[in-house]
Amino acid sequence: MSTHFVHHAAVGVVVAAMALALIPAAASGQAVSIGTNPPGSVFYAIGSGLAKVVSEAGPVKMTVQPYSGSSTFIPLMNTGELEFGVNNAVDMALTHRGPKFQIGGRNPFPHAPNVRLVMRGSPLLVGLLVRKDSPIKSIHDIRGKRMTGEYPAHLAVWYNMFGHLASAGLTWNDVKVVPVPAVNDGADALVQGRASSLSRRSTTAWTRSSRGALT
Repeated sequence: MSTHFVHHAAVGVVVAAMALALIPAAASGQAVSIGTNPPGSVFYAIGSGLAKVVSEAGPVKMTVQPYSGSSTFIPLMNTGELEFGVNNAVDMALTHRGPKFQIGGRNPFPHAPNVRLVMRGSPLLVGLLVRKDSPIKSIHDIRGKRMTGEYPAHLAVWYNMFGHLASAGLTWNDVKVVPVPAVNDGADALVQGRASSLSRRSTTAWTRSSRGALT
């Protein structure tokens, strides 16, 4: 698919988080898992790379455990069912600070006080992605168009898109929301013509492989 970005925003990324109670388990050489987004995502690639380095460089054997989205496995880290996770600053800020801390008037995350930062990653660029033949040329053109939304498994995308809209003085009420559960589903909606725009990182495998596929 031939596509282009019409707006960009920097997003800080948390590379790994770990439940405090599981530090001794990792040190003893037991097998551990690292939660990521689905295959084809940036977080899956990062998690796979981390697991390879950790497993080859020391006694700890780390395996990648993909989930439907980064928002879904935070409770598992908080309870100790999952040792590590590749996540983003949006999810982590909202879940760690609790429901009283809100962005856009909402914070649907359960409080996760037992999760902490182990390694900080680099910022990623995200943008509104549209088809090459789309009439949308700037964020202001999105008014009245079909835009993917909700993202219950990948709530950071909802907040990214909330920020895109706010930058043009718009809200979710100014677009036609196409409900999707996670970022890959949003990408499918764009490819299939069910949505006019979505928020996506420019470095994902899906974004790179989709260039030139649609006219």
